[in-house]
Amino acid sequence: MTTLSVALAARWPVPGIPLVVELDPAGGDLGSRWHLHDEPGLRNMVATARYGPLTEPAEWSQRLPIGVDVVVAPAGQTAAYTVAAFGDTGPAAVRDLAATRPVLADVGRLDPGSPALAFLDKADLLLMVARPRLEDARHLKNVLPALSERCPSVQLTVSGAGPYDPVEIAGYLETEVAATISHDPAGADVVAGRRRPAMGWTRRRLLTAARTLALTLAANAPDIDVDPRRDTRTTEPAEVVEA
Repeated sequence: MTTLSVALAARWPVPGIPLVVELDPAGGDLGSRWHLHDEPGLRNMVATARYGPLTEPAEWSQRLPIGVDVVVAPAGQTAAYTVAAFGDTGPAAVRDLAATRPVLADVGRLDPGSPALAFLDKADLLLMVARPRLEDARHLKNVLPALSERCPSVQLTVSGAGPYDPVEIAGYLETEVAATISHDPAGADVVAGRRRPAMGWTRRRLLTAARTLALTLAANAPDIDVDPRRDTRTTEPAEVVEA
C-alpha cells in the first residue's frame, strides 16, 4: 500500500497537493527507502496535533525527489506506539487537514486491534490492496464487514498476477474494484527510491494505472479549500536516462 500511495500522489491531477501519511503500526518504510530521517515525521505530527491544527507542513513532512510530500513513520515497534498515541486526536486532526489537501494514509494491514482502525472513522474512502489469490481474498473477506461499518466507502485495488480474475475476487468480496494494477517491478522501484527516474518514468504501468485511479479519486473527492498562501507547485524530477 505504501508504494501505491506514493504512486497516486505522484500522479495526482494537481501536482504537489496530496500528502502521504504513514500510519502503519508495523513500522514505516519510506524513511528507509528514501534515506530520510525520522524527523520531521509522524512523531512531530502527533506532537503538533496535541496543541492545535496541522497548519505548518514543514514541521512534520518531507518532500521526496519525485515531488511527493510525505509524513514518515519510525520503523519497528516505535511506530505502533506513535500510531496508538495519535488515536485520540489524530483522526479529527487529519480530517481537518484533508479539508485543505488530499491525505493518503497508509494504515498497513488492518487486523483486529490495529490502532490505525480509529482513522477509518474519519476517512472518506478505504482502498484495500490485494493480489488475485485465494489467501488474500479470504483474509479480506473476514475483516471486510467490520471495516465497512467504520468507513462509508470501501473499494478494492487488485495488484499483480494470480490465478483469479479481478472480477471473481470482487464478486467473492462483494465490493467494487477501483483499479487493476499489473506487475511492474521497475515502476515500483522508481516509486520506492531504488531506481533513478529515467525519461518517461511516469508512463510505466504502475504510474499509468495510478494516474487513472488518481483522476477518479480526485473527481469524487470532497471540495478542497486550498490555502492560496501555500505554494503547492512542484516539478517532476529531471528526466535522466538510465544507463
